[in-house]
Amino acid sequence: MTRKRSRPYVVDDVRYVYQNYADMTASEIAEELGISRFQVSKIVSELRKQIDLPKKTARRPNPILKFLEEEGIEPKPAVKPKTSRGRKKKKKSS
Repeated sequence: MTRKRSRPYVVDDVRYVYQNYADMTASEIAEELGISRFQVSKIVSELRKQIDLPKKTARRPNPILKFLEEEGIEPKPAVKPKTSRGRKKKKKSS
C-alpha cells in the first residue's frame, strides 16, 4: 500500500485556512483543499505565531456521546478526578 502524497500548500490555501479554521475541522479543510491534516496544522501554528486566530468552534462530535444520544441513554454525570497526588502529609500533633 502506497502512501498518499499531498501537494505543497500555496497562498490561497493559507487564506482558506485563515477564513474557515474556526468553523471547520482540520480534516474537513484538508479534504477540501487536497492537502494533509498535518499541513493544515502547520499553517495554523505558523499563523498563530503572527496573528491571533479565533478559537475553534467546530469540533468532531464524540462518537460515544452520539451513540448514547441515538439510543436515548442518559450518560452519568462527569466525575471530577482527585487533584492530590502522592502521599498524604502527616498531621502535626500539638
